[in-house]
Amino acid sequence: MTRIAIMSDVHGNFEALKEVLADLDGRPVDAVYCLGDMIGYGPQPQECVDLLRGRGVECTMGNHEQGLINIHYLRGFNQPAADMLRRTREMISEETYRWLTTRHKAIVEHGCRFVHGLPPDSVTEYLWKYEDEMAGVFARYAEDVCFVGHTHDLMRYTCLRGEPVRHPLPEGETVLEQGVRHLVNIGSVGQPRDGDNRAKYGILDLDSRVLTMRFIPYDIKKTADLILAHGFHRAFADRLW
Repeated sequence: MTRIAIMSDVHGNFEALKEVLADLDGRPVDAVYCLGDMIGYGPQPQECVDLLRGRGVECTMGNHEQGLINIHYLRGFNQPAADMLRRTREMISEETYRWLTTRHKAIVEHGCRFVHGLPPDSVTEYLWKYEDEMAGVFARYAEDVCFVGHTHDLMRYTCLRGEPVRHPLPEGETVLEQGVRHLVNIGSVGQPRDGDNRAKYGILDLDSRVLTMRFIPYDIKKTADLILAHGFHRAFADRLW
């Protein structure tokens, strides 16, 4: 039996990440993947990266990691987010900076593709912008299952004989049917935007193809207070609720 865990968009939220990994400790898996945006918005980027690396989590690049590279990429952010990335750069070590900015844009393992934004390897494109072009999105990659993040939302698309269909992605178990291709937006650990403020991640059993979505409570106030204590934009704290 092979089981993998998938998470995305930690965004410097150490309290949320700690609770997700504590929950995962009781559910052994063979590999853990984080689909980028480990930093940005949140008050503890260095701590989050240290924890992810210490746990051997395989991480792709997100648009916030890419935004650290140079001014060209930073111009793609609104002013509060760009200011936060500049502050983030001051809060992480030089070695962490090098590690973050050299992540692969996509990982393909266990017959699955892992990418931050849009397959095959975009870190900036949002899946929701392509809802009327999903057949074309599925044509861009070969794997049966692709996991993405970036939107901080939860959704699942299937494609059978070229016909894409959108489905909700609820808490609990969802079977990823054989013979059907799946594109799964896994949600966010550090800043969910799906109407439920719990941290989200998934566990996929590759044999049974059962995807179990876990919704994990954490101390939101602690993270929100720390954002404000650092003098960061209030919206980054308010969004957590």
